[in-house]
Parts: sequence; C-alpha cells; structure tokens
Amino acid sequence: MVLQNLRKGASGLIAKVFLLVLTVSFVLWGISGVFTNYSTGTVAEIGGTQISTDAYRQQYLDQIQRIGRQAGRAITPDQARAFGFDRQVLNQMITEATLDEAARKLGLGMSDALIADSIRDNPALRPPGATAFDPAYFQQLLQANGLTEQRFLASERKRVLRQQLIESLGGARAPEVLKTAVHSFENEERAVSYLDVTSSSVPAPAAPTDEQLKAYYDGHKVVFRAPEYRKLTLLVLTPATLAPWIQISDADAKAAYDRNAARFGTPEQRDVQQIVFPSEADAKAALDKIKGGTSFADIAKARGLSDKDTNLGLVAKSAIIDPKVADAAFALPADGTSDPVQGRFGYALVHVTTIVPATVKPFAEVEAGLRRDLALERARRELLDKHDAIEDERSSGASLSETAQKLGLTPEVVDAVDRSGREPSGAEVTDIPDRVNVLSAAFSSRPGVDNDPIQLAQNGGYVWFDVNEVTPSRERPFDEVREQVASRWSEDEVVRAVEAKAKGLLTELEAGKSMADVASANGLEVKTASGLKRGRAEGDFTTEAVAKVFGVALNGYGVALGTANAEQLVFQVTKVESPPSANDIRIDNQLQQQVENDILQQYLTALQGQIGLTINQRAVQQAVGANQVN
Repeated sequence: MVLQNLRKGASGLIAKVFLLVLTVSFVLWGISGVFTNYSTGTVAEIGGTQISTDAYRQQYLDQIQRIGRQAGRAITPDQARAFGFDRQVLNQMITEATLDEAARKLGLGMSDALIADSIRDNPALRPPGATAFDPAYFQQLLQANGLTEQRFLASERKRVLRQQLIESLGGARAPEVLKTAVHSFENEERAVSYLDVTSSSVPAPAAPTDEQLKAYYDGHKVVFRAPEYRKLTLLVLTPATLAPWIQISDADAKAAYDRNAARFGTPEQRDVQQIVFPSEADAKAALDKIKGGTSFADIAKARGLSDKDTNLGLVAKSAIIDPKVADAAFALPADGTSDPVQGRFGYALVHVTTIVPATVKPFAEVEAGLRRDLALERARRELLDKHDAIEDERSSGASLSETAQKLGLTPEVVDAVDRSGREPSGAEVTDIPDRVNVLSAAFSSRPGVDNDPIQLAQNGGYVWFDVNEVTPSRERPFDEVREQVASRWSEDEVVRAVEAKAKGLLTELEAGKSMADVASANGLEVKTASGLKRGRAEGDFTTEAVAKVFGVALNGYGVALGTANAEQLVFQVTKVESPPSANDIRIDNQLQQQVENDILQQYLTALQGQIGLTINQRAVQQAVGANQVN
C-alpha cells in the first residue's frame, strides 16, 4: 500500500489508457514475441533491456496478493494462470521495458531538478492532510518499501519519460461519423409484446419411475457427489471473544459510572421561547412591559410574531445554537424571563415555560452493560498481548486446544464443513469469522500443518485454525440421494416442458397467428415492455433477454429466458426507435479512450518490431509454477 502511494502521481487520463493497454495487450505475444529457451535468469529481452526472472516472479506474486485482498479470498496459482495474471504482469513489464528502450534510443532525459520538483509537487508523497512536502515523511515511505532515494529517483525518471512518450501520441480524435453511429447504437430503444411462459403454464410432470430416476442419476452422478469435508478447530481472538475473560472490579465499574453519569440518563430539558430585538433599548422596553404585567406572548403578538417565530420547543441546553441564549435559558426558573441577552442575531428576551429535570438511571440498572463495555474496551488494548502469547505457545508445539486451555480461551470445533461453508445436512455454517478466507486457507492446508493466523479486517482480531480430519469427496449411492434425484428430475422436466411450450407458441406466431389469438388459446396474457436498451435489464427481461430482443428485426419473433429458472419469454419486436443523437460525454470519452488505446498499441507493436523482443517461455513457466515445456 505504501508503494502504491509512491506511484499515485501517474494518475491522469493518459496513465489510465496506459494501464488499460497493459491488461489487453496479449496481442504483443503473437505479433512480435519470439519464444526462446535461453538462460532461466531472464524471462524477456527487449533490445538491450532484460527482465529478470526474480523481478517478474516478485511482481507476479504482488499482483496475486493485491487482487486476492480486493476479492476477499485467496487466489490459487492455478486460478491466477487461468485468469491470465501471468500474461498481464509480463505484458506490463514488457511494455515498460519497450518504452524505456525507445526513450534511450531517442536520447530523452530528465534532469534531477525536474524529477525533484515532480516529487515535491506530488500530494501522495506528503503526510496525510499536509500541504507541503516533508523530507522526513518521504524517507519513511522509502524505508517502508526497502528503497533508497537514488533507486526511487531512477524509477521515477523512467516513469516520467514513459509518460512523456505516451503523451506525445495524443491529439487523435474519434471521427464524428463514428460518434454519430455509436450514439445511435447506444441510444436505440425497442418495444415488445410478449407471452410469459412459466411452470404454471404446463402440466405438472407425472411421478417418475425408479428406472427413470436411476437413469437420471447415472447421467448426473457428479451433481450428487458428496463434497470434501473438513473437521476444524478454530481459536478466534477478537475483542468480543476476549472480553468475557476480563474481570472488571466494582471500583472500576463505579468510577466509570460516575465519570459518565450523563450517558445513563437524559439531560435537563426546557420549553424555551425567545424574541429578538434590533437594539438593547427595544429589548429593555419590552422587558419593562412584562414586569408591568404584559405577557411574553402578548409582546410577541404585538411585534407580529407567531409561535413558530418564537418557540424553540422542549430542548436540552446543547440543542440551542446560541450559547448566550442557552446559558440564559437554563439559568431561569419556570415561567421566568431573562434580561436582554446580546446573542448572535441581536438582543433577545428569553422565556422558559416548563422545566423537565434531568434523569439518571441508577448504577444497578446499568451495571451489567457498563461492565461489558469496559471489558470490551480493555480487550481491545490487550488483544495484541494475547496474540503474542498464543503465537508463543504455538511455536512451542502446543495444539490450538492446548493453547486455548492454557490461556483461558475457548476453542471452537467445526465437525464437518465443505469448501462453500456448508454442513453435510446442507445447512450453512455462519459462525466462522471471515469465513471465505478461513475456509480457503483451511482447504489449502492439511492435518498436522502449523498454519498462520487469518487477520480479521472487521472489528480487528485473528483466527487460528487446525485441520483435524479430511473426509474425501465421494460418490453417493442412489438410495442415499433418491429424494434429491427425484427433485432435480422434476425440476428438469418442468424446464423442458416450458421450453417445448415456448417453442410451440413461437412456431404458431411465425406461421401467422396473432399474439392475441395464441395467448387466448393457451390461457396466457399479452404483456408489453417498452424503452428497452442494450445491456440494461428491464422488468421481466434480463440483460441476456434484452440482447435477444436486439438480435431480432422489427416485427420479428424470438424466445428468451425469463428471470426464473423455468420461465421463457416469447416476444415480438413491435417498435424500433433511434432517438436523435445527443451529446453523451460518457460515450465520447469511451470512444476517445479506445482511439488512444489503438494508437498506443500500434506504437508499441511497431517499437517491438524495430527493437526486437524475445520471450523465454520456459523461464516464464518456472517463475509462475506452471508445468515445464520439454
């Protein structure tokens, strides 16, 4: 995270285009990459610049960990390769090296003074909230990332030169004819009439025979397999789990109650009225009339003020905005009127009609909750000490159960849980903190392994786990899953019946029958939907169904899946409307970015063709742990 702060200076549109190209530049492998099998210390070479295996491996691992944190779950090496992270990282490093070589061949340079100015002007390199560069804070950032000032300056010089090369490609604009076409495409709207075919539109399937169920089971055995289960011992350390073991003395509880008495009741409240006068003399004159027997309400009425203008309501002192008015109001007796008060808005007379005394709950009434709060507060302070004590016990070879017993904690045992967090009964296990990460780590471990704790992001704390037993996945026999097989068979039969019904209705419509006649003959209702736009779900139409609608010509028919599992929409496109092209900044920006992306990608491809690019695929596979190529 700290290193990301060091890089935040490269954020504008050009930098975003650059990053996008890095993620979609797989084409570089096929256009200008020549695969070789030279030294495994280098994964790629561009001109005279080499990308070392160690540098590539480190950047690849950093990328996996960063994405895992964002996704809230660990990314396995196989998943990372399947998602193409290895190619993304390598393409990024190749692109950077290509631009470095181009800058070197062009003789581009950047003075130390300009680099120093860019660092001083970068707000990401300043302390939070600071407006000026702080050399000491900058040195802390460098030390936290294991960088020297010279190494960082060299890295920044390369980054700035790369950005200058990219910015030199700017200036191209998307053609107006392209903008018009895209605006028309994006803003096109369609209306449809449709029949909603659901499970209620078809007869219920007849009860299946054993032969049908067994045949279905034989064809879908993988669906009914029992997943792998694991028995786990968990030691959860959070303020909430630690608090019950903390003793709060009577003296500490009473002292906390005395310090925070206002927290356990309601403050004094008063029904306050005020009249604001333009001068002190006017306020004194009004006060003399009140002393002479004129009511406060009559004074207000004579000045043309309503209750809304004068009444502040029943309020606590803290709720009155003007502190001088508040002090005056809470110094008066009931039915008392103040002397003129010079407040924020003029001279005021303050009148109090009702006083509601403050209330405080007795200590005995709030003691239990107060003790819990104090224990929780103390637990937060003691959490790290307890963490260290657990780690010390674990390092000495103690099991989680033995560690918990020695330190006065209670371990939790999960008898059987699968990777998705369910018990053999199918019930969801809900009491595992940060369940996704804990189960991901547990199913990547095995019995007898000493596992690192999982740090909890929410509320703070840690979860230690031991894998006690592993129950392998197994094929369940037919008799064990007969009810499940029957349920799935029935669901599939309904889906097939609905699909067949929808196809039959479509055939009738395409043969020339009207939708009203088809609907009437089948006990259905003709529904309509309008304003459908590409890529946007609307009512019964999912985004996939809307795509089907836009694949049919005006007055044409089609079938699409509905929102439910057994639901089909048989539709006719009744209107196609292309509103006049409007200025859509979002579309224009996307087009402009795509044009810049195309130019940048062509530039990179041309550079690599001129400079020369070779990729050591064996070293790449070794770096990411893939199978070796012989």
